[in-house]
Amino acid sequence: MTPESLRLRLSFLALLALLAFGAMVARLWYIQVLSSEEFEEIAVSNTVRVVYEPAPRGRIFDAGGNVLVDNRESLVVTVNRFAFDNEFDEAGQEDLVLRLATEISRAGRLTKVFEIDDALADPRYGPLDSVPVADDVTENFEIVLAERADEFPGVDTVIRSVRFYPYGDLAAHVLGYVSLLSEEQYELLADSPKTYRRNDEIGQTGIEASFESVLRGTPGFTRLEVDNIGDPVEVLEQVAPVAGADVHLTLDIDIQALAERELLAGLAEARRQEADDPNEPRFNAPGGAMVVLDPNGAEVLAMASFPTYSPSEFVSGFSEDRWIALQDPANHQPLNNRALAGVYPPGSTFKLFTAYAAMNSGVIGPRGVLDSRTLYEDNGAYVVPSCEEELAASCTFSNAEDAIYGPVDLRRAITVSSDVYFYYLGDTMDRADRFDREGIQRAAQMFGFGAPSGIALAGEGAGRVPSPSAAEAAGEPWRTGDSIVLAIGQGILGATPLQLANGYAAFANGGTLYAPKIVDRVENPVSREVVQDFADREVGSIYLPQPIRQPILEGLLGVTADLEGTAHLAFLGFPHQEWPVAGKTGTAEVVGKADNSLFAAFGPHPDPEYVVVAIMEESGFGASVAAPAVRRVLEPIATDSVPAVRTIDDLAELGEQIGQDGEEQDAGQVEEDSSA
Repeated sequence: MTPESLRLRLSFLALLALLAFGAMVARLWYIQVLSSEEFEEIAVSNTVRVVYEPAPRGRIFDAGGNVLVDNRESLVVTVNRFAFDNEFDEAGQEDLVLRLATEISRAGRLTKVFEIDDALADPRYGPLDSVPVADDVTENFEIVLAERADEFPGVDTVIRSVRFYPYGDLAAHVLGYVSLLSEEQYELLADSPKTYRRNDEIGQTGIEASFESVLRGTPGFTRLEVDNIGDPVEVLEQVAPVAGADVHLTLDIDIQALAERELLAGLAEARRQEADDPNEPRFNAPGGAMVVLDPNGAEVLAMASFPTYSPSEFVSGFSEDRWIALQDPANHQPLNNRALAGVYPPGSTFKLFTAYAAMNSGVIGPRGVLDSRTLYEDNGAYVVPSCEEELAASCTFSNAEDAIYGPVDLRRAITVSSDVYFYYLGDTMDRADRFDREGIQRAAQMFGFGAPSGIALAGEGAGRVPSPSAAEAAGEPWRTGDSIVLAIGQGILGATPLQLANGYAAFANGGTLYAPKIVDRVENPVSREVVQDFADREVGSIYLPQPIRQPILEGLLGVTADLEGTAHLAFLGFPHQEWPVAGKTGTAEVVGKADNSLFAAFGPHPDPEYVVVAIMEESGFGASVAAPAVRRVLEPIATDSVPAVRTIDDLAELGEQIGQDGEEQDAGQVEEDSSA
């Protein structure tokens, strides 16, 4: 090896050493300078633990100050997943779960092995989390666990706040429920100031969901310095939880209970009906809705939907089979709020709005084809002039059951529900050049149809208002027959029970359309200071002078009070003199099923304070089912005899009292028998 090659090799090795030294210096500079803060955080996190303390949710009250949703303490069994996964083999895990389920059940809270297994397998909990496996365990188990802790490593009990429903299932759809948030919800709320964690609960429906940001409290936390085995050494920072705010509704729980009871009773009555024709669909009456509003501000006093569910089921959780059953269409979707989201053809209850459209657009009036007192001959059927059968689905439209009413004016047409009269109005508005072809549609929209009402609840249906312009834009035909059936609330016209009630409220109060109001105010739970106040919100003003309003109103009053009124029998014996009621029956056809039964009413005339709308699916004529149900709601209101509903605690206390009374009576009877 020559001296030159040796020097070259040594130079090369020196360069490599210099490069390695430079890389090491650069790495040290990066670690100690650029990444010092990051590694400092990691070091701190190894010695600091943050323990979160959940905050209680705000309560929900009705208008009278009754607590509808409260909080209670629940003793919860938890299993530390790290200990469970690392201290036991598969056989040991099975043994622990079996012994745990057995001891919890023996202590008074029936718990099955698969329930604990399902909880431990829940992907929402991380490998270091303590997983809740049983709620509402008794104090007896807590004692057992304290005495035999070595037999249940990683098992503990904690007290957590859970939702409590003093009135049971009442107003379930309005109040909604809370349950564990999904992964998607967690990602959306990652930066929320309310600090959500993966195993937290969130409002999913109803007021619980719509006012989640208000009801959820701000969790507290304690930052602890811990030693190398995780035992606390020092408290570094402690912040107390802040409870959520309380929400006060416009709901009246007594009227809510009354509405729910009469809705259910009406559906039961419908099922007992016999169809006149055995070939006709039977009255299944699977569900329905009822809404009660104060028309002076559209405050919601009651909102009932059936079938219903129990929000308390979501407190302790339930099996996957139960969740599937709640979602199954065959069970008629009990989680669906029909009053808010159900879209139905309004049937003849829509005639109020057709009558308004005809008068407002001039079809009925001094220069129209009719005056409000002009008599029109109802011979039981309406034949469309110049109609060709081959160009239309039908040229003849008949009254229900082919009834003939003879000469009718606007008032009597509403009172007896003459379809023929309204067919004529629909046809005239559709084909006469001097009238607005879409007058009915515009009137419907003025009264709130075809768009969400603006109520502070998520999941509201928008309804449907079909029109010639919309059909043409979609490339579909619009025939005169479509306008004719629209005039009596049929066809593809659709409205929610809330929309229908709100439309009647706007007519009842003289022409002001409000966004229905369900929340009155939000309060600080400690100071009772009003955090947010909800004023009445006007969303539209309807031109409704006396010459237009009065004939329609007289027709509606006749529905319940006139001998020919379609709801006369349903309101027989009602205190009309002291509390006059205006109303309208409706019977809406449903393809392949029995008709839907509807009734809309308001009173007392002339200063109405209540609007009630009932829709009962597959239940027959509106006069037979819906009208009697509404009457049974209005009469206690009219006579100031609405029953006060009891809470669960009241009922339990009453049951204990009855039991004690019964024991005393039994004891007295024994003494009497002995003396005899």
